[in-house]
Amino acid sequence: MKVFVIGGSGNGKSAFAEKVAAKLGGKMIYIATMPIYSEEDLKVVERHHKLRAGRGFETLERPERIIDFPDQRETVLLECMSTHVANVMFGSGFEELQNDPDVDWTKEIWAEVEPFFEREGNTIIVSAEVAKDGFTYDPATNKYREVLASINNKLAEAADLFVEVVCGIPVVIKGSLDFLKE
Repeated sequence: MKVFVIGGSGNGKSAFAEKVAAKLGGKMIYIATMPIYSEEDLKVVERHHKLRAGRGFETLERPERIIDFPDQRETVLLECMSTHVANVMFGSGFEELQNDPDVDWTKEIWAEVEPFFEREGNTIIVSAEVAKDGFTYDPATNKYREVLASINNKLAEAADLFVEVVCGIPVVIKGSLDFLKE
């Protein structure tokens, strides 16, 4: 099953995605995309590890390219696409892309993500909704929001199940949550 979970910050999308992964079962791999730039970032990552402790996840830290992802039979939870897009567009290690004025960000990022939807195993991808506030930002931030929206649209289209988590409540946009009741 291919699952896409989206929601605003603090709305419970990660907890819901973890619940889905546990229900789908098998060996569970958690791909974490948060880079560590400071002591505070390290504390956040350590807190996330503690929250997942004992839940059966093996964590792979991937703050840059999402490479060497697990084999075909595992349940993979990728957290979080919004962070990954920011990592690629603004993080260290991507200067060759960042210095190319003609780069197609959506194409570059989708090339990494699409294989997750082609594998046999279960895939759950979490992303944030960042385009609903109606504000105008600087050009770089607006470009980021545009690219993330484009990637989110592709994820929604490719997924068997698309859920928006609002105030902790999963709202099904595409597919069914019946498997969670079994």
